[in-house]
This record gives sequence, structure tokens and C-alpha cells, in this order.
Amino acid sequence: MRIFIAAVAVVLLAGCASSYVDIPKPHETQECMTYRSMMTAPMAPDAMQRLKAACEHSRYQ
Repeated sequence: MRIFIAAVAVVLLAGCASSYVDIPKPHETQECMTYRSMMTAPMAPDAMQRLKAACEHSRYQ
């Protein structure tokens, strides 16, 4: 009986360990990385808007 319980436990643990699902990351473009890195930089608001627009535009190409 102990062997049966141990075998079931091993099968369950192996099943749980192999059920990892790779979650796809959002599409990261160079423009978005630049925008994200410059978010805390002291910049003019219009320059920040241009970076944001470039990021959004690059995602849909």
C-alpha cells in the first residue's frame, strides 16, 4: 500500500512540475524600450509625447 501511495504521489508531483505554461510577453520594440527608459528623465512634455507616440505606432506595424 505504501508503494502505491508513493507512486501516486510521484506521478502527481511530476504532473504538476510539467504543467508550466510559457506566458507570452508583450511585443517589445526598440521605440518602447526607449520610451520606458526615458519616462523618469527630465524632458519637455512634447518630447515625451513624441516618444510615447513612436512607441504606440511601432507596436502596430
